[in-house]
Amino acid sequence: MFGSIGFPELLLIFIVVLLVFGPKKLPEFAKLLGKAIREFRSTVDQAKTAIEDEIYKEGMADSIKGISRDVKEALNITGDIGRDVKDALDIYGGIDEPSTKASEKKDDEKKS
Repeated sequence: MFGSIGFPELLLIFIVVLLVFGPKKLPEFAKLLGKAIREFRSTVDQAKTAIEDEIYKEGMADSIKGISRDVKEALNITGDIGRDVKDALDIYGGIDEPSTKASEKKDDEKKS
């Protein structure tokens, strides 16, 4: 919890605080220290939550941009295909139905 601070260091800190503040003020100091640590942790948790929210929102914005880009590309592809089909129909003069061609061929054979 305290990183590289071991028991001997904590004991030394406790003795120094006891000598500086005295036994009567030590409970008040401990209470004040506990309150300060609690507020610090609360502030750190709030900052952590805010940062995580921003990262999540940024990730969502990137995902939405990616999806939008994919949709635009798909629309461009379908537009290109539609133009190609229209151009092909214009070049070949439209598509006749097979039954129409077959009936015209039979009519031509009957006339001969």
